[in-house]
Amino acid sequence: MKHYTTIQDQDRKLDIMDHVNQDHSKELLIIAQTYGKNDQISNATIADIYEEGILLHIQDLTGEQPLFVEFELKGDLEEQILYLAYNSFAKQKIEFSHNARQFFEVIQKEQVSKNMTRLTIKSQRALPRYYAGYAYGFILKALEKVPVLSQKTSNKSRRLKNAFDHGFLWLLKHLSSPKRQKLLESMNKDIRLYTLRQAFSLDQQTADLHYGYVDIFTHGRSPGSLWVEQLQAGSLISSRTETDDKHEHLLEGQTVLIADETAYPALAGILDFWSNPIHPIIILLCADEKDLEYFQTFTFPEHCTLRTVVGTLEQQADETILILQACPQIDAVWGAMENKVAKTIRHYVRNDLNLQGKNNHIKGYWRFQTNARIQ
Repeated sequence: MKHYTTIQDQDRKLDIMDHVNQDHSKELLIIAQTYGKNDQISNATIADIYEEGILLHIQDLTGEQPLFVEFELKGDLEEQILYLAYNSFAKQKIEFSHNARQFFEVIQKEQVSKNMTRLTIKSQRALPRYYAGYAYGFILKALEKVPVLSQKTSNKSRRLKNAFDHGFLWLLKHLSSPKRQKLLESMNKDIRLYTLRQAFSLDQQTADLHYGYVDIFTHGRSPGSLWVEQLQAGSLISSRTETDDKHEHLLEGQTVLIADETAYPALAGILDFWSNPIHPIIILLCADEKDLEYFQTFTFPEHCTLRTVVGTLEQQADETILILQACPQIDAVWGAMENKVAKTIRHYVRNDLNLQGKNNHIKGYWRFQTNARIQ
């Protein structure tokens, strides 16, 4: 293989590799098929990242082989990978959002703990049966009237969409990195990811699940909190994206699950489907002890070890690491919390516990500086 320049910040590189491999397998597959010019590629993962591009391991009809995809713009590593994804979707005339626009009616709103508001929603499309960690990117506004979803797209709409995609790609490629980041932030400023806490049906005659709970951690005057405040029974809302979470690494071995108050719904969803015979170690983080009341009526797996850490973000990171240090064995970790706390714990798990890749699945759900939380 041609010599490429090594990324100096290895932890940063591994953070990006883990994130993309764990959460964006569909995008990686489209990148591989597009740049590899091979629709028979069935799987792709990032094996390494260099200054000049990404090295993929791909699977096609002939077996496994490497594929190097060069970056096409200068900027942050995540921006460059995102551009490859946008470009690949545009070339294959696939909508980047995976046609994930969805509409919901708010059936009920209630307070389930001090800072957690529950929306009972009814969905036009069936909700996933395995809802653990499944999240929707909700648009922070209420709609006048819910549109009827159509599977048909006019030729004119397709032409307009293709023209927009190509214009957007040209803009991304020619903007400076700061302006590019500002553009991407502005596109998503009114979207927040919130976890589907549970999916269910009110009709025993149908297997489809059209009702669900979305539990939202409301805090101060954040955009998400203000959005929830205006919603009431009968409000119509929509999502622009949706994403699942991967938990195969939690099926066996000694696992640790860590969640702060914004991730309590995701943690509860994972535990609803718990099947690992080895009881997990669960660490609940929060700034206010009253937020632990969210789990007052929740049944944790039998014989699990439950620890709580109440304090500042710095204390949450430090005390969590102390708990991890006291564990005689850890085979896999899942976690979701504030971005800097997640980074500190993720690097400890990688560098001190030697857990790599999918076995070190710790996400930043929100950033303290921007108050942009994800539930």
